[in-house]
Amino acid sequence: MLGFSSTATRANFELVVRNLHGGVQTLDLSAADANAACALAAQDGLQVLACHARGSLESTPTEQQTVTRMGMDVANFSFELASLMAAGLSVMEALRTLAAKESHDQTRRALLDIVAGVSEGLPLSAAMQRAPGRYPPLLVATVSASEQTGDLSASLRRYAEHQLLIKALRDKVVGATIYPVLLLTMGCLVVMFLMTVVVPKFALLIASSRHELPWTSQLLMSWGSFAAQHAWQIRSGGVFLLVALLMTGRHVLRSGAKSAWLEKVPFIGPTMRKFRHAQLYRTTGMLVRGGIAVPKALQLGATLLGDADRTRLGQAISLIHEGRSLSHALEGAQLADPVATSMLTVAERTGDLADMLERIAAFHESRLQRSVEITSRLFEPLLMIVIGLVVAAIVVMMYLPIFDLASSLQ
Repeated sequence: MLGFSSTATRANFELVVRNLHGGVQTLDLSAADANAACALAAQDGLQVLACHARGSLESTPTEQQTVTRMGMDVANFSFELASLMAAGLSVMEALRTLAAKESHDQTRRALLDIVAGVSEGLPLSAAMQRAPGRYPPLLVATVSASEQTGDLSASLRRYAEHQLLIKALRDKVVGATIYPVLLLTMGCLVVMFLMTVVVPKFALLIASSRHELPWTSQLLMSWGSFAAQHAWQIRSGGVFLLVALLMTGRHVLRSGAKSAWLEKVPFIGPTMRKFRHAQLYRTTGMLVRGGIAVPKALQLGATLLGDADRTRLGQAISLIHEGRSLSHALEGAQLADPVATSMLTVAERTGDLADMLERIAAFHESRLQRSVEITSRLFEPLLMIVIGLVVAAIVVMMYLPIFDLASSLQ
């Protein structure tokens, strides 16, 4: 039997396994590392589909991280494999064909490792799972479920279409923010140039005239004199600020924009939360359609959410295990708005849950796109006006003393 005793050098792991009867279940056990945990499960004749540290769902590799590790697009791999199998090739023949056409050595070796596993008699999901972290658990779970239903090609195609839809939505959201970010960056650079280069030179020129200045110009010239005297400190601070912003942006990109502080930023936080909810509903619908139970489908989609929503999702899964309906569980965990709750209630009566989850995702995506488009159309001209006013104010305050000086000379 599996050992569940814990020692100081062990960690708790949660494993998704397939038992001897073909059923999928979840196990909790302690081991020195993930490989040892998988070995313990294999000793009992269980096939490990996924393994991660208990309470560390965020450490599960995402599709984007898998692309980086493998050097290939997992969605494209799924689509090509599904197309070859739909054309009549077996799994082995399709994998060998993909490996033969691949020019990237790391990707070719990954495909040949799967071929070796399948040739040994392992199912495709088990062969993919032999290299932990190489393939996303979402793909492995999809393949495992399809092996029980016999529609592997259709499941792979659904997974590829799912990833393409998520990518298209992400590209639209990112694309709508590129121009405002560039505009804000250029505006800040112009203001910094005026305040650190132009204004100090004007301050030295005006100070030599000993002419009385308006109070606004006095403040600006005081800053100019200070900047001229502490030029290297200001430049060092600017470089430090730039490096901090770049590191923050890098962290946000690596974490998939799941930083807790980002969720508190007005507009950005709610928008990202809507985007993640749309991803969760679409992913859950795809997995349920493939034959995976709702609690496990939600658990696999937990990595798409932020920290706070991931905790709420865990509470919702616990409520489902206690016998609560999906609609009530998600509503109680604040993961379903009134529209989603009503649609889920209808799905629970009709039994068409997968289709309804995808409809909810489409509804959220449509509303998110409209919100981003409207906000960007309002924000861009407002941002241009603000930047223009700031630059104009600096220029006017610089030239007011010159105008006064010219008037006095006349």
